[in-house]
Amino acid sequence: MSKISNCTYFVSGMHCGSCEVLLQKKISKIKGVSAVEASLQDGSIEITYHKGHKPQIRELNTQFSELGYTFSNEPSFVTPTQNSWPQAMIFMVLFGIFYLLVEDSDILARFTLDESSSLPAFFGLGVIASLSSCAALVGGVLLAMSKQWNELYGGVDEEKRITPFVLFNVGRLVSFALLGGLLGLIGSFFQLSMQFTSILIIFVSLTMGIVGLQMIGVSWARRIRLGFPRFISKYASDEKNFKGKYMPFVSGALTFFLPCGFTLMAQSIALTTGSFLTSSVMMSAFAIGTLPVLAGISFSSFKFQKNTSFGGTFNLIAGLFILLFGFYNINAQFNVLGLPSMSDVFAKTSSSTSAQGGTQLGVAMKGEGENQYQELTMLAKGFDYFPKNITLKSGVPTKLTVLSNNVTGCAQAMWLGGLYDEVIYLNKPRSEAEFTPSKGTYKISCTMGMVPPVMVRVE
Repeated sequence: MSKISNCTYFVSGMHCGSCEVLLQKKISKIKGVSAVEASLQDGSIEITYHKGHKPQIRELNTQFSELGYTFSNEPSFVTPTQNSWPQAMIFMVLFGIFYLLVEDSDILARFTLDESSSLPAFFGLGVIASLSSCAALVGGVLLAMSKQWNELYGGVDEEKRITPFVLFNVGRLVSFALLGGLLGLIGSFFQLSMQFTSILIIFVSLTMGIVGLQMIGVSWARRIRLGFPRFISKYASDEKNFKGKYMPFVSGALTFFLPCGFTLMAQSIALTTGSFLTSSVMMSAFAIGTLPVLAGISFSSFKFQKNTSFGGTFNLIAGLFILLFGFYNINAQFNVLGLPSMSDVFAKTSSSTSAQGGTQLGVAMKGEGENQYQELTMLAKGFDYFPKNITLKSGVPTKLTVLSNNVTGCAQAMWLGGLYDEVIYLNKPRSEAEFTPSKGTYKISCTMGMVPPVMVRVE
């Protein structure tokens, strides 16, 4: 019986639970290796091997360089280099200018799933996920399977050789649509309140922030593990479990369960919709966002992050994007909850006091004595609400009238947190609601908190 030995190496380039699964899966296939245990927490990997079969660092670096991993004998987590930061900052500035131009045109606001959901947001998250280190697992599985498929179909015509790749990607899209819809259906039984939904999104955004910090090299963040249980990940990532004519389709479908922080974020938000159709379309948009890179891997054998020097800069840029995205989400949910946010600092002031047709906007007192009430007239136009500052009297019944003028995106779903308990859907020229306000300070925004909030002071 051969002697069993252990060795521990340190790995730079690990950013999420997907990296652990990928490294364990590939190293365990090396001749003489009997067990592998990777740890994101300290960036290490312990290998159990038979005598005479110790994996050498040089060989591992050669094998894994194309996936962006570097092995060494000493702790060597590589944070973004000094040269990476200027490149990343230039990219972020250019992107910021582009974003401001697009935002000013209201193009993004016009894309919507329903009154409270943004299709491009999920598509964009899918694009980022497909380009981040989390794609190493799905891409690694696909590359491993491609070898098997190429051997199986190597002697047939080009059309049949493409078939398994098509099945893999179709299986992924179908599973995200169906299982994503199931998440929404499950959420419908919980009847989540708007406040609970906002808190859940804040929690998920903080989780995504941890992913971003891991990618830019913050050591304490790397100690936090995110993902599905390992036994699910290992099974879904092992191509040996998926042989046969239709197994490419099944393996693509099961990537829904692979541990990627981006996927978890999309799944968590989909859960809050309470709608099979809405959740299904959201997750489909996310999956479609990941499709271009996966299709590139399928049809051109694209090697993810092959250039390791660029990989450091790319991870830095992706990490910063994740942090910004998380901050944006948290800020928006603060608006939904009526809490102070950065939106207050950049709050607009409205110079307009009337809507089209001469209707006066703002508050007017009506009636006398016990019949007295306050009439609040607002205008919803494009992706904004007017007037921007409102003062009401506490304890006085209020009749709200909202005039709609080409309302776009989530602005179609007005939310008056603390003032009125139901969403006001602005799907007609004139919408009305009645409530009696209590003393305090409130915000009016859309159900996703993205519309610049209207500040309401009740005295």
